[in-house]
Amino acid sequence: MAFSIPIDVRFRDIDALEHVNHGAFVDYLEYARFHWWREYLKDRPFEEDGFQIARLEIDYRKPIHIGDKVRVDLRCDRIGTSSFTLVYKVVREADGVVLAEAQTLQAFIDFKSHRPKPIRPETLTWLRSQA
Repeated sequence: MAFSIPIDVRFRDIDALEHVNHGAFVDYLEYARFHWWREYLKDRPFEEDGFQIARLEIDYRKPIHIGDKVRVDLRCDRIGTSSFTLVYKVVREADGVVLAEAQTLQAFIDFKSHRPKPIRPETLTWLRSQA
C-alpha cells in the first residue's frame, strides 16, 4: 500500500458486544485519508484541491477489540477526470490479519459553485504515484 498509519483504538470506539463499533471504522478511514491528503497539500488550504466523499463501501472481516494494535493502509486505485477511488485495508499489526477492506470515491469540487472540477495536472501526477 502507498500509505499506512497506526490507529489508536479508543474505549469510546467499543460497543456493547465488546468490539469496535462499525461506525468507528469509518472514523479510522477518515483519519487515514486526512493524514494521507495532508502530505500532498502541505500548507495549502484544502479548498485548493478539496474533494467530497461520494461513496463509501466497507467489508467487515474480523472484529477489533480493545488493546488491538491496528493500522490503516490505503492506496489510490482508480483516477477519473474529476474523481478518484481509494482502497483501504484495516490490519491487525500483531499478525497481519485483515480486519476490514473499504473503498471511497472522492469527487473534486469547486467550493464556490459546488460543481465538479477536473483534477489538476500536478494533483493527477501525485495521485498516480499513490497507486
